[in-house]
Order: sequence, then C-alpha cells, then structure tokens
Amino acid sequence: MKKVLLVLAVIFIGTAVKAQTNDSIPEVEEIDIKETVYKYVGRTVKDTTVVYKPTTSFQVRFGFVNMAKDNQFANSDFGYMRSTGFEFGVVQRRPFSKESNLLGIKYGLTLSYNSVAATDNRVFVLDGNQTVLQTSPQNLRKAHTFFRNSYVNIPIALDFDFSTKEYNSANRKFITKDRINFGLGGYVAYNINSKQFVSYKDANGYKITEKQHGKWNVNDFDYGLMAYVGKGDIKLYGKYGLAPVFKNNIQDQKYWTLGIQIELGN
Repeated sequence: MKKVLLVLAVIFIGTAVKAQTNDSIPEVEEIDIKETVYKYVGRTVKDTTVVYKPTTSFQVRFGFVNMAKDNQFANSDFGYMRSTGFEFGVVQRRPFSKESNLLGIKYGLTLSYNSVAATDNRVFVLDGNQTVLQTSPQNLRKAHTFFRNSYVNIPIALDFDFSTKEYNSANRKFITKDRINFGLGGYVAYNINSKQFVSYKDANGYKITEKQHGKWNVNDFDYGLMAYVGKGDIKLYGKYGLAPVFKNNIQDQKYWTLGIQIELGN
C-alpha cells in the first residue's frame, strides 16, 4: 500500500512541476528580423544624410560706383574714390538638387544707393531735356557734393558653390567646409528717388548744403549684368548697367560697380 501511495505521489509531483514549468515560459512572438533591422538602419541614415535645402540670408554690398561714358571706363567725369554705392536686402538660394549643392539659383529683393561725385568743381544741371555737368560758381566741398539715385532691385544669378557638408558622428552635428563660390547673372532695378547734394562755404565762411530733389531726366528702369566670387560669407562683386542713367543725353552714361558682398544668416 505504501508503495502504491509513493508511486502516486511521484506522479502527482511530476505533473505539477511540468505544469508550472509550462506556465512560466511566455509565448514566443515571431519577429521579422529583416524588417526590424531595416527600420532601424533607415531611421539612422535619414538622420545623418546631408540634404541641401533653400537658404535665406541678409545681404549687404558696398563699394565704388562710377559712370562709364559710351562704355569707356577711363577718364571718368566722376571721382573714382569719392563715388560710392551701398546695397542691402534679402536673398534666397535654391539648389537644383537635394543631394548636391554645386548648382543653384539665387534671387532676392534689395535697395541700393548710387552716389557719384563730379570732378573739376562741377554739378548736374538741366539743359532742356538733357542732364549735363556744369562748373559751379561756388567753391564746392568735394566730400559733401554728389548726385544720388536710389533703386529697388531684383537680382538673379546662377550660383555655383563648391562647398561641402558632412555629418560628424563624434559631435553629432553637420559641418560645412567652405570652398570657392561664384555666381553669374543680372538685375532689374526701378528708380525711386533722385537727389543732388551741393555743399559749399558762403562769403562769411558758413557751410551751406542744398538738397535738390527732382526727376533729373533719370530713366525709371535700370538693368544690367552682375557677378561675384569668394569663399564663405564674404565675396567680391561687380555690376555693369546696360541702360543709360539719363534720358536723351547725347552720350550714354551707364553705372558700373565694384565692391564687397557680405551675406549673413546662411
């Protein structure tokens, strides 16, 4: 009888242990390993792959401005060092490809001031339907006597940028390596203001400054070619107008500019 009870006890304990073991093992869910790895790798690559997007920057230009007479740059009627230009505005660069930054288009909206100072104590005067230079009866203050046109500009250029960008895994950030950048294009401008500043000393030695507002027979529209070259945010730039500054003048006078271009916020 004892042997029978012992056998039954062993069978019962074995069954209980087996049931408990089966209950403690969780059900194994089948996982598609290939799909899981693909999702992980895909997310990692997306976070670290360089993608080139449109960039917007604030642009400032300043330099020397002058007028070419019948496309001749030498022997100008205006002082080369005393005639200056200033331009500022917002520009955007849009690359043609997300994978490469080499080629893109740059365009924007700017405001410019072109100030030219005549040589030989001369100022602009209206002579019928022409605007010509005439010797002033006053002893002019050279640094304070000049003629200024203000324009709203739309520049557009084909932009070549050899700079590269790569992901630095150690710092977990993108690093840009600035290389040569140049652009070729043109601009269209609309004249919004023409003004002449005439400054001299009177017989008593007092400084007199006149601001002469008017149309001055200036063409409403200006257009021309432009180019720039440099590295990073600082470049050399040049512009050459194709439209005469004044209407009806016997000799065409066209703006040309050479200066520095700075872009902030790329």
